[in-house]
Amino acid sequence: MERRDSEGPRVDAGGPMLGVLRRNPQYRLLWTAQAVSMTGDWLNRVAILALLNLLGGMDVAVGVGLLFGIEIFVRMMPAVVFGGLAGALADRCSRRALMIGSDLIRAVVVLGYLQVDEADEVWILYFLLILQMGFGIFFQAARSAAIPATVHPDDLGKAYELSAITWSTVLCVGALLGGVLAEVIGLDGVFVCDAGTYLVSVLLLTRLKLPEHEKAAEPFRWREVLLFRDLARGVSHARERGVVWAVLAKTFWGPAGGYLVLLPILAARHVGPEGSAADLAYYTSLYYFARGLGTGIGPVAVRLVFGSTDRIYRGQIATGFLLAAVAYVILPSVPSLAGSLICVVVAHMGGSAIWVGSTTLWQRHVREAYRGRIFSAEFAGMTASFALAGLITGVAYDSVGDWAIMLYAVSATVVLCALAWTFGGRSESRASLSSSDCG
Repeated sequence: MERRDSEGPRVDAGGPMLGVLRRNPQYRLLWTAQAVSMTGDWLNRVAILALLNLLGGMDVAVGVGLLFGIEIFVRMMPAVVFGGLAGALADRCSRRALMIGSDLIRAVVVLGYLQVDEADEVWILYFLLILQMGFGIFFQAARSAAIPATVHPDDLGKAYELSAITWSTVLCVGALLGGVLAEVIGLDGVFVCDAGTYLVSVLLLTRLKLPEHEKAAEPFRWREVLLFRDLARGVSHARERGVVWAVLAKTFWGPAGGYLVLLPILAARHVGPEGSAADLAYYTSLYYFARGLGTGIGPVAVRLVFGSTDRIYRGQIATGFLLAAVAYVILPSVPSLAGSLICVVVAHMGGSAIWVGSTTLWQRHVREAYRGRIFSAEFAGMTASFALAGLITGVAYDSVGDWAIMLYAVSATVVLCALAWTFGGRSESRASLSSSDCG
């Protein structure tokens, strides 16, 4: 089905998702840069988990959960600390310059992992991870806010779905490749590859042309940023537009951070106490491959079956919580590696449905000048809840020592959060649906 919209050229509104790349050349550049740098990120993630095993000792009975809990806490929290500043700059500065600067700095930072080779240097690894993730949030805030300026309005939903699918595909390929490369070129070689992907991303972004975007009306003030008042303005705008609960959906999904702590622990079951760091990297990469496969399938399946209205997006968010919880509850009763991986695939189909549904829903209704801050507020809430859940799960696992019980506990928490999100946003949902569905 074709249509000619007054805001741009004729587009094929019903065409395949990859048509978004053909019709929108600037989005194609942005998407390619995202895919390249994210491939390196997942190579890096697998290598870091393997390096932690090498330095901290997966053969130590006590502390394994805490080791991975700290990793996810350190990985997530910079978004909370720097999210306000990233969103404020993304709404006031050149988004292209922010992305390029972030990539250049991260290329240098990841090379620092080459210097970590002793057990008492674990703190250096965590410090470098803080820097890498801290500068990464500036890239993510600028990229997310820039997407609407690179596509026709009719393509916006498909562009976000393609970005999510790309994240999922790259997770599959990058994680699996990370496990293979760890065996072939070693962990140091993987870190060098990660640095190279950032530089390739920079080369692509130098060709990106973004139109001058609507700037935030309020002047930049450090006090406003540090006290999160600038982010609060973004949240207030989302509330005015009837999508604040869509912005909060990822925060309520935060307890799933416990699943991410348990994935390398599940992988360790197949390695044994005498297994090498490379072995752990390989099995961890399989579980992350399954996670990526699920996040890629989820949003596509929902859109093909149900469509893409506001009502559907809200429904898929609620369903996503329950699908993830049920799949992880089933996992302990599945004895085989293949069965466990299938459970992970299904679970993260639900997680991706939450991610794409919530992001597309609020992006459809907010003004350009607020997108950077709303993204940062959303991401800060999600990462804070993920980080806290991961840390608690790690400590609890060291105390309980039973990964199956921990899966049940995390799943129960996810279900409770699903109920809280669904019932908490009922009035907003009714109000926004009555206006959007009739508009």
